[in-house]
Amino acid sequence: MPTDRIADAITHAQQGGIAVLYARRHWRLLGRAPGAAGTPLPELVDWAIRAVEAVRFKRVDPAFIADMVEAVIPRAWQERVEEWIVRDLPFDGATALTDFDCMKCGACCFDNKVELEATDLARFKAAGRDDLLRRVSRQKGKLLLPLAPTKDKPCVHLKQLKCTIYDVRPHLCRDFPVGTENCLSSREELYGTPFPQGR
Repeated sequence: MPTDRIADAITHAQQGGIAVLYARRHWRLLGRAPGAAGTPLPELVDWAIRAVEAVRFKRVDPAFIADMVEAVIPRAWQERVEEWIVRDLPFDGATALTDFDCMKCGACCFDNKVELEATDLARFKAAGRDDLLRRVSRQKGKLLLPLAPTKDKPCVHLKQLKCTIYDVRPHLCRDFPVGTENCLSSREELYGTPFPQGR
């Protein structure tokens, strides 16, 4: 990659965007590091790393770039990341403002595996929702929220784009942030575009 493009990618990441550095087979995500030691990654950086199923991330050598982290993009994700780059080309700058109305969207509730944690099971039990405990799916040793066996595979607890177990919803559903690659991908898969009108 030409030096000026690397400088552009670094600037993009420093301004809050997610940059992709690539040379031949080596692809890396680049994003801002946490502010102080012990603080979490910025949310969009964290979820971009999760979206490509990177095994881990590390701080970039400060002699090269200060306050940045990088994660290797697995080969299986490189084509999809290229699609994200093309999708984002029309936007100027590292970040863009847009409106999302989760109450009219619900795309993240379709065809997504929500793995249940021990705290989720405890929450179901404390709420007297043994029916939820009996209805979980089991897949490769993991407990998941069940999906309806239809083409779009909605969560069985979704009715007219409303969560029927919202008060006791799993941790992953509580933390799922709007505007991340996971969110945009879910919207694109369900509606054919990551930016559907009125959603």
